[in-house]
Amino acid sequence: MPAKRKYNVKGTNDFLVLGAIFFFLCLWAIKDAWFPSDKVLKKHPLEVVASFEAAGAVQQVFVEVGEPIIEEQVLAKLRSDKMAVDFEAAKTSYTESKKKHAMMAVALKNANTNGASEQGLAEIQARVDVAKAAMDEALAKVTELRTFMDSTELKSPSKGKIKEIKVATHTMVEAGQAAVIIDPKDHFYLFNKSLAIFSFLAFWVFLALHILAR
Repeated sequence: MPAKRKYNVKGTNDFLVLGAIFFFLCLWAIKDAWFPSDKVLKKHPLEVVASFEAAGAVQQVFVEVGEPIIEEQVLAKLRSDKMAVDFEAAKTSYTESKKKHAMMAVALKNANTNGASEQGLAEIQARVDVAKAAMDEALAKVTELRTFMDSTELKSPSKGKIKEIKVATHTMVEAGQAAVIIDPKDHFYLFNKSLAIFSFLAFWVFLALHILAR
């Protein structure tokens, strides 16, 4: 009767070490995939909330649930008809004040060239200063209105897919109110779930090899 075969594989403990490594790797992957910490959730949010920076009535929603989107894509827009009129008026006012300031600056330069009196130069300089102040004020108004106009557009903070739309045409919203929920295109959790399964199988394979090879 032949003797029972005995396996003596040198370095069999290496299988046990590898099994232990994959066991702890599996635990780590499970934690990040199914039980993420606040730090992980902050870096890889399960959903992204898009909200308007200003309050107002929704004019139009440009996306639908399930639609893929890219970063900075316009998702919705608030009504801004009156603000658009004010913005155009502010731009016109700025253009006029800019021209007036340029004309006064030229007048001051000519006065200096022609040897005007100190009193005359002072009067022209005062007009230049007034024109510049009016120009700066008009520019500030244009900047303010442009910023507000930009805030009426709801843009996607990240790429992904539309998960939920909480507003509709004519809906009144507040600044910061959740308008669109986005499922971010982040493979972090899918990768960790796959890693957990792979590590779990690898753990049992190396454990079996260790037992058989002793």
